[in-house]
Amino acid sequence: MNQDPLIIAGRTFHSRLWVGTGKYQNFEETRKAIEASGADVVTVAVRRVNITDNKSENLLDYLDPKKYTILPNTAGCYTVEDAVRYSRLARAAGVSDLVKLEVIGDERTLFPDTAGLIEAAKILIAEGFVVLPYT
Repeated sequence: MNQDPLIIAGRTFHSRLWVGTGKYQNFEETRKAIEASGADVVTVAVRRVNITDNKSENLLDYLDPKKYTILPNTAGCYTVEDAVRYSRLARAAGVSDLVKLEVIGDERTLFPDTAGLIEAAKILIAEGFVVLPYT
């Protein structure tokens, strides 16, 4: 096993395992699975999981931000505009300037729109985001 840390944009990660937050029954089950995994990066689909509304149940109520890096992702975004909007929303909520960027090109296969991904990445990078493209 590689013991060297992974460094991205000056941030150090000790686990190569990054865990998503989809498909769990509730936030408590999500928390337990993430803890058991040993991961220190947690990806969150901004369109699907509440991380911005403090008035209702929020995933961030269950995860210690000192222990985990929350990596917002744009899963479910079919347009450049949506991907950029949800990235900005996550950053405005104080989540992160890191973003796992996805722009879906085909609704049936979920294959990426690579041209749209590049366009969205250029916009976000110009705004100071650290973009991790998903293809």
